[in-house]
Amino acid sequence: MSCNSDHEKNKNLEVEEEFKVYGPYKVIELPIKKGVRILNPTFISLGPDGKIFSANQSGEIYTLIDSDGDGLEDEALLYFNISNLGLRSPSGFTFKGDTVFIGTSQEIRAFIDRDGDGMADSTWTVFNEIPYSHHPYEWTPGLNVGPDGWLYFNLTTDSWNAGASPDPNGFRGSILRISTDGKNVEQMGTGIRSVHGMAFHPNGDLFFADNEGGGNPTEELNLLVKGAYYGHNPKKFNNPEHVQPSVYDLKTEVAPSGIEFNRQNNDFGGTSADLFVAFYGPGERWNRGGVARVHISQSENGNYEFEEYPVVDLPKLSDLTFSKIGDLYLAQHGKSDYWYNPTEEKTGKFYKLVYDPEVNYLTSRSSLNQNGNFSSSSVESGKQLFAELACLACHSMDGSTELLGPNLKDVGNKLSREEILDEIYYPSKIIKPSMVGLKVIKKDGQVLLGRPVSIEENEISLMLVGNYIVQISKSEIERTEPMDKSLMFEGLLNGASEEEIKNLLDYIISMKEN
Repeated sequence: MSCNSDHEKNKNLEVEEEFKVYGPYKVIELPIKKGVRILNPTFISLGPDGKIFSANQSGEIYTLIDSDGDGLEDEALLYFNISNLGLRSPSGFTFKGDTVFIGTSQEIRAFIDRDGDGMADSTWTVFNEIPYSHHPYEWTPGLNVGPDGWLYFNLTTDSWNAGASPDPNGFRGSILRISTDGKNVEQMGTGIRSVHGMAFHPNGDLFFADNEGGGNPTEELNLLVKGAYYGHNPKKFNNPEHVQPSVYDLKTEVAPSGIEFNRQNNDFGGTSADLFVAFYGPGERWNRGGVARVHISQSENGNYEFEEYPVVDLPKLSDLTFSKIGDLYLAQHGKSDYWYNPTEEKTGKFYKLVYDPEVNYLTSRSSLNQNGNFSSSSVESGKQLFAELACLACHSMDGSTELLGPNLKDVGNKLSREEILDEIYYPSKIIKPSMVGLKVIKKDGQVLLGRPVSIEENEISLMLVGNYIVQISKSEIERTEPMDKSLMFEGLLNGASEEEIKNLLDYIISMKEN
């Protein structure tokens, strides 16, 4: 089937109207009704033979098939179920020729469909030198085949994992590359936090997006420099003197997930070679998420320059990919439990963005906080209340200082006014993973409550109330328990008037960057 005939079919497809679009694109939901049940998809990627591959959080790897030829994929055909091998969290995907590589919590594994029936019939382990525990936030994402033919991937940090396995090679929290036979491994960069998306620029440079938190003041877009340290969990990496700065701070949404460069020969509304970024959005706020486009150019001195544009507001995206004919496919992770594990009642979806020059679209994106022009008196009154409530004891406003609670600099660009107020009223409703408290019960009976700053093989660094950090040897610990309640107490605004609450929010929001 020709690309032109595919685009002609797309013109007649039913368009989703509920999402705000900021370019000449139609949003179309894929009606996956047959085959594997879609359950919190973790990635979506172009694979061998131009097929679109995806995976469920529950372990099924599948391809999306247009079984009736109407231009919309309507069936998920099982390629392999990694849970049958005792593996979990398929979060990385790439391929080389007919060989598919899947990154899981425990290992990177190769698959081939030798008989052409759409199901893998041959599989083997490529790399399993991964320090693995049963912590749910252990992933092997960002899998790519580099221009050198090696596999590039990363391992999320173990800094908040109280039960982390020994990591003698220091692999966790770093970007690695391995030969496709798995015999050679090289650490390319360290000090990363939670990188879900990595992509090679057409010139061969590797870009990756790292989530804000735990020493990362922003949603970072980074450029891989071999041997560089990127700022997270310094103690693990012997406190490097130099921190490689991010090259750009992503602003469209929070929690970047998948990233991919558009092909140079795919115009897609004048975006050839641009970087597309999927965003999951904040925590369990199910209406947040979206896609941004970043136009990247190089100045005469070789430095990169960046221009960011919103593409669509679409919640809880885990990944994106361009199809063989050039449409942009989106994987919506959907609702899940607190640890992103699948629940039978709540599933995700797939969408595709189709270029259509006749579409009417929005040209600008409204701010999360519409009323950003606050009087100096309201901001000053809010600042005073912020101090009286002792918020400064746990929250910095400078964008860099790490205290017991999250740094609130620029929170007005990340959460709406209503969402900020919800965080204050119900601090235990949504707790960011890096902010989950830890109860440490020592063998001598002492109980310590705080937030883990770093967790090493032999000790835990715990920040206590008052922002005092203690080092606790694991040999002294009887057990640890994650806290299901926030370290911030409820009822903070009890007795406050509506005017006082308004002023407090004015002050917090006024600290955002324009």
